Amino acid sequence: MVQSISYLHIKPFAKHTDTAQRETTITSFEDMLHSEKTSDEIAAESKGKQTLQENEDAVSDQTTALALQDGTGKALFQDPITGKTVIYKDVAKTSKENIASKTSSASSMKKTKYDAYFKKAAKRYGVSESLLKAIAKAESNFNAKDVSSAGAIGVMQLMPATAKSLGVENPYDPEENIMGGAKCIKQKLKEFNGNVKLALAAYNAGSGAVKRNGGVPSYCKSYISRVLSYKEAFETASAVG
Repeated sequence: MVQSISYLHIKPFAKHTDTAQRETTITSFEDMLHSEKTSDEIAAESKGKQTLQENEDAVSDQTTALALQDGTGKALFQDPITGKTVIYKDVAKTSKENIASKTSSASSMKKTKYDAYFKKAAKRYGVSESLLKAIAKAESNFNAKDVSSAGAIGVMQLMPATAKSLGVENPYDPEENIMGGAKCIKQKLKEFNGNVKLALAAYNAGSGAVKRNGGVPSYCKSYISRVLSYKEAFETASAVG
């Protein structure tokens, strides 16, 4: 029994007379019949895509439309799929809260256990006391016994060779270490014409890295930001009294 097949819109292939080897992705009429879609199938697929997009648009519109206010400053959003209500609260602090938070932070930074050494170092080398404390805070959090993975030692995290060049005999001694760190940052400030950011980058990564980069290396930016933030906090604490 011969089964009838649908008419295929296939044009005859032209025979190439050149010597080039031409290939086709068509391997048999069975493949063509299997891959051919009817007009009804194409229409159904198109309708399905349109319906999916309409549903997505509806979800988006409904989420936006269901935004409510409960009178307490909280925004309520109902999930159109699960039906659950989600509460979004504005967590931005008021100016009074920001001031209170800043004052609280500053109060916790009024004193360090090495204040006398920082004062002495600041006076001897003509460097801001708040800058020295900020470096110490960022480097070791005032830990005289701290040793980094690179081998930097003490409160100001001095490398052994650097400590020796600065006249520090015992880098684990907090007073010697702070004096050495103050001398080091003083040298960096002088080297970079008083530019604090460049001096801090040099303290952190070395003067050579700053010069090769033509400025602050990208990997020093977060360090500098942290130090300057601490510096401001110490100055605020001092002003609060």
